[in-house]
Amino acid sequence: MHRPTRSAPADTARIALRDLRPDEAGLLDTLMAGLSPRSRYLRFHTPTPALSTRMRRALLDVDGHDRVALVAETDAGTPVGIARAIRDHRHPDEAEIAVAVVDAWHRRGVGRRLLTALAERARAGGVRRLTARVLPENAAALGLVRDLFPVTVTRRDDDALVLTAVLDTGRPDDWTITMDDILADLAA
Repeated sequence: MHRPTRSAPADTARIALRDLRPDEAGLLDTLMAGLSPRSRYLRFHTPTPALSTRMRRALLDVDGHDRVALVAETDAGTPVGIARAIRDHRHPDEAEIAVAVVDAWHRRGVGRRLLTALAERARAGGVRRLTARVLPENAAALGLVRDLFPVTVTRRDDDALVLTAVLDTGRPDDWTITMDDILADLAA
């Protein structure tokens, strides 16, 4: 039985993270080209052969505070992953996250680095809770979110599971899920 080869730690050491710029439509197309149809389905929850103009515009709508996107690039400048956090304007202490890593770089720690950096940015910007909509069959994404954010509430919403993670901001009560947290998540 063939098992995927895990990369050497040097792989992720060669990765640099930076903010996505609003003029980088070509970068998004490069990332999409590196995703298999299955990976695109798991990320967008629908068959997505290419980004529509509307999707591209939404993904490029970044401001570095309420709408943040981080890109992972090799030392040669090739994009291999992206992670986004969009603050909920109704609940400014909450943000929705999403991540995609090109297939050739799966299981090398790129998604972990992106989400860890994204969580740090969100926390610094006053975000206390992160949510992620993940298809139930996306075991890798479910495992990653639950591993990075041990305090997670999960609920079902249409076709996806919505994972809500409480971020540690250094206050002792941050790692306690209260009934208010559960009710707020259910009301969302």
